[in-house]
Amino acid sequence: MKFIPLCFLISLLVLFNTKPLQGAEPEPVVDMEGNPLQPRVGYYAWPLWANNGGIRLGETRNKTCPLDVIRDPNSIGEPILFTPPGDLDFIPTLTDLTIRIQILGPCVQDSRIWKITKVGADLWFVSTRGIAGDLYSKFKIVKLQGEHAYDIYSFEYCPSFVYGALCTTVGTFVDSDGTKVLALGEGIDEPYYFRFHKASTFPLEMYQDLSGV
Repeated sequence: MKFIPLCFLISLLVLFNTKPLQGAEPEPVVDMEGNPLQPRVGYYAWPLWANNGGIRLGETRNKTCPLDVIRDPNSIGEPILFTPPGDLDFIPTLTDLTIRIQILGPCVQDSRIWKITKVGADLWFVSTRGIAGDLYSKFKIVKLQGEHAYDIYSFEYCPSFVYGALCTTVGTFVDSDGTKVLALGEGIDEPYYFRFHKASTFPLEMYQDLSGV
């Protein structure tokens, strides 16, 4: 049985006061064409507004490894891959997922799996060097509630079946140099809302300007 640091759980309990969605049930996450997302297939997290920027990996803090997950206001970002538990052939909402951005580049020795990394008293960045199935690498996709013309999603850090660990939405923290980092905790903006677009059906040049799409 994996040991969970007590200080980590206490920090989450003190910081967050969120509750699971009452009555919500997992359902397939769909892309902009209405097709269920497939495991280990690349998708762009298409921002609702172009100036929000897409998701990619970048250097923050001291400009050293590991890479963090950032929002680039000038780019659609990089394809994101999801792995669900078991033998599921689709990606469900409200379910622990392993998330990664598999690209070449800096820090090639590091895992590209997402994890949360504590960078302040009440602040965690979404970073890399994660391990599939590890407590710090369990993220969920959550569908925005209400009536909308199409399905809108956000990310949550929300490990299931872990006593004392509560769910919290992943938002954006503006770093000292202006970089927008996916983060959770104190000082973050509202959730990053997006739709999914299958990368293979919409080939883009790396870091293509959003204004042209």
